[in-house]
Amino acid sequence: MKEFETCQYKVFDYFKKGLTLVTAGNVKDFSTCTIGWGTMGTLWSGAGINSVITVFVHPSRYTCGYLKGNERFTVSFFSEQYRDALRYLGTHSGRDGDKITPSGLTPMPFGESVAFEQAETVFLCRKVYQGTFRKEGLAEDVCRYYAQSPLSFPPKNGVWQPHCVFVGQICDVINKNPRQGA
Repeated sequence: MKEFETCQYKVFDYFKKGLTLVTAGNVKDFSTCTIGWGTMGTLWSGAGINSVITVFVHPSRYTCGYLKGNERFTVSFFSEQYRDALRYLGTHSGRDGDKITPSGLTPMPFGESVAFEQAETVFLCRKVYQGTFRKEGLAEDVCRYYAQSPLSFPPKNGVWQPHCVFVGQICDVINKNPRQGA
């Protein structure tokens, strides 16, 4: 068992509270966005993959293209004191210009991707799956949720766009509080 697998992470809190960033690219060219949907668990143990993080990103997000185009990404968890910075990063797009400097966060290289100095815990992941939700596979109440939230989940050319799914094998961890995890 790897050391990071012995920690207890409060991922439900971080994802629900919007205190999580997903980032892809390298320190010279990357994109990051605040996410509220994600899971941690075990998948494909027989293939030696074991511990994974799954994140869900709407295709309209600029960061989605970076996730699709890179084999590594990070998932960073922050304390409440960075809520305003993460809110800024979640409401501004990197396609419109630099959003990192105004956020006040400091990017740094982490493996073949990017982390932020202020993060409490960062998982470096190797992308092992990417796909898209299929509308036919969603429960009716979930379909209604998408339909009732066109500003949050904008259609493209009038057609519903499901979230993209990215599963990452955890390769490395920065954990500033190793006794209790994030």
